[in-house]
Amino acid sequence: MKTVSGFLILAGVLLLLMENELMSPLRDFALYFVGGGFLLLILTQLAGNRGKNWRCQIGFHDFERQERVLEMPAMRWYRCKRCGKEKRAASIA
Repeated sequence: MKTVSGFLILAGVLLLLMENELMSPLRDFALYFVGGGFLLLILTQLAGNRGKNWRCQIGFHDFERQERVLEMPAMRWYRCKRCGKEKRAASIA
């Protein structure tokens, strides 16, 4: 469903940018495509990620910096304060 919502958002943006007369009748529906795509994306994220904070379900994690990765000194561990999700990312500081 995430792929379908991505295509809906892309179709809406492309319809907004189109200038030819063939697609001009569909141009009125461009904002509906974009809005429907975002709504579908949020609903599928909320339905698929049960048991987490609602902000983490839609992808807005609140990461805090943890210790360095031993194999690569430029990498650090980050952990979400709300749901506990961990990730590794490069750090310059």
